[in-house]
Amino acid sequence: MGLFDKFKKKESSPWDRAYKANPQFYAKDNGTPFGAFALREGTDTILPKVLNYAVDGKAISDYRLMLVSTTKDNVLGDCEYFEALKRLESYVIDSNDHEVLVRGLSLEELETIVGR
Repeated sequence: MGLFDKFKKKESSPWDRAYKANPQFYAKDNGTPFGAFALREGTDTILPKVLNYAVDGKAISDYRLMLVSTTKDNVLGDCEYFEALKRLESYVIDSNDHEVLVRGLSLEELETIVGR
């Protein structure tokens, strides 16, 4: 390793540049909690394969994937989380045991996922 090697920029992986989605938790009208992840237009996103969260000691069993458009500056809609992961399979650029890396989707691709 030469003197100037330590100043070279290391190439980052797509995983390093991607947004890691974290769940937000909400309550339905009946008070039942659910979790929601966001998938934003044009943003490479890391999504978990396994969901094991709890709120106030209550296990969460309902998860949604919110599809967000930057073009329309609006939420396009949502899908049941694991159904959405199936619909996203052709857009996955990498995966490991715990997560998938989804490439940034266009507005049209997001609308296809949400079923428009």
